[in-house]
Amino acid sequence: MGDVGGGAASAPRPLPAVRLEALSEATDPRLLASVLALRPGPGQDRYCLPASMTYPPASADPLRLPFAVMAQLPGPGAGERVVGFGTLDRHGQLEHLLDDPARGLLLRAFYVGRPHQGRGYGTAAARQARALAHALEPEAQLLVLCVHESNTAARTAYARAGFADSGARWMAQAADPQVVMVAALQPR
Repeated sequence: MGDVGGGAASAPRPLPAVRLEALSEATDPRLLASVLALRPGPGQDRYCLPASMTYPPASADPLRLPFAVMAQLPGPGAGERVVGFGTLDRHGQLEHLLDDPARGLLLRAFYVGRPHQGRGYGTAAARQARALAHALEPEAQLLVLCVHESNTAARTAYARAGFADSGARWMAQAADPQVVMVAALQPR
């Protein structure tokens, strides 16, 4: 995810409006084709896999909810388009990330497509994911994600969306461990 706000001296820019749309077997085939064609930016494949690889297993798992990130693109006739993808997971590695896994959901396979990065869509969508997670699991309290330590742009965007470093690391012995970040779930 490569969308970072303004410099330290400037006020953060307002976030664009985004809408998260759950994906399922009933999804419009054109929308699903747009999601599956979406790719992360160059070099970001070390951080996340494209939806074409992560959507099929997510859609087959009743504990996961794949979603499209939709945004109204600027310009005449642009309209609403898919700008990102993600999955909410009720299980994933939560037992390794939280003392009480029932308290949380995991945001995974989340990214904004290459042509839409740097515009705040990722931050806005990560905020919206907190509301979607609350609607999906009203008893849960936290949305959890893991982000590579070296992915400073994504860590900054997640922090702007209300996520905080929990102090825990996933795959701590790896060359590029992942920072475990958490945010409180929010009603819509």
